[in-house]
Amino acid sequence: MGTFNRLLCYSFVAVLFANVSFGQAFVKGSLLVSLSEGGTYTNYTTVHTGDGIRHQGNNNGDRDPLTIEYGITNHFGLGINMGGDILHVNPSAYYGFSTVKNNVQVITSEFTFDIHYHFRTTKRSDISGFASAGPSGVLIQGNDGDSKYKYTAGGSIIRVGAQARHYIWKGLGVHGMVSGYSSSCTYNNTSGNTVGNGYSTTIRGLAWEIGLCYRILR
Repeated sequence: MGTFNRLLCYSFVAVLFANVSFGQAFVKGSLLVSLSEGGTYTNYTTVHTGDGIRHQGNNNGDRDPLTIEYGITNHFGLGINMGGDILHVNPSAYYGFSTVKNNVQVITSEFTFDIHYHFRTTKRSDISGFASAGPSGVLIQGNDGDSKYKYTAGGSIIRVGAQARHYIWKGLGVHGMVSGYSSSCTYNNTSGNTVGNGYSTTIRGLAWEIGLCYRILR
């Protein structure tokens, strides 16, 4: 079962056991949980720190985040975002190693602390902007015949964007988000890397997401 299908099931069960009513879609004390899926359009860059060789290109992928937000006033909220993207790159061009396949899967991860400002709120919907920052990572691993390969890098990410929620039944709603972000990660030579040592990874891009949201409090 995919993430979105699981989300539908969990939200349906939550609604059966909850009786949430409220006058405004976002107020002080609101606790919001959003789970969404979407796509990302990136400019993907690697640089080898030893000789400065650089490779850059456009790369599109899938995004899958979880967002939690708590209202500290009727307009401001603080939250966290846990998510990541799945991309594919040519390992020879970007990281200096070859595999049987022409591309390998890249899994990025992030854990950001967010500040939200809700500038339009009605009984059933709200629109907000946000800014985020936190740690991020890049992971490439797999098998090439009998050989295993692994590359990890760690760093930070910043993200800004806007999101909208519309509640369709009690605390259950639909959620959409667009954002722009920039992350920078350097390799870690103590993490068990077998490939890509000396390569730093920078990813800048735009992302869109849609999914479901649920209001637990207020």
